Amino acid sequence: MGEAMKPRELFGLAVRVLGLWFLTQSFYYFLLAALKANDPHVLTRGISPHEDMAYGIPFLVLSALLLLCADPIVWIVYGLPPKLTSPEAADTPPTNAEPDNEPPP
Repeated sequence: MGEAMKPRELFGLAVRVLGLWFLTQSFYYFLLAALKANDPHVLTRGISPHEDMAYGIPFLVLSALLLLCADPIVWIVYGLPPKLTSPEAADTPPTNAEPDNEPPP
């Protein structure tokens, strides 16, 4: 079995899934506006194509914000990752690395 995801990773996944959801919503409104521009009597009669575009743009901006800034959003909620918060962690090599001055066996 695989390793369970940590809450930090789950939150990052949820932010990205919401970004994808808002992206699909914006595409829906843009497609609806394009359909109405060709035939004004299609689907809903009370909403113009310009209003659909006005609905789609905020969804597009929000989806771009969530998808492109998912890591900073996670950092705001959970703080920086532990590897980035300890200064000595940047100087120590990983446990599976070999020292530079010794050749491999």
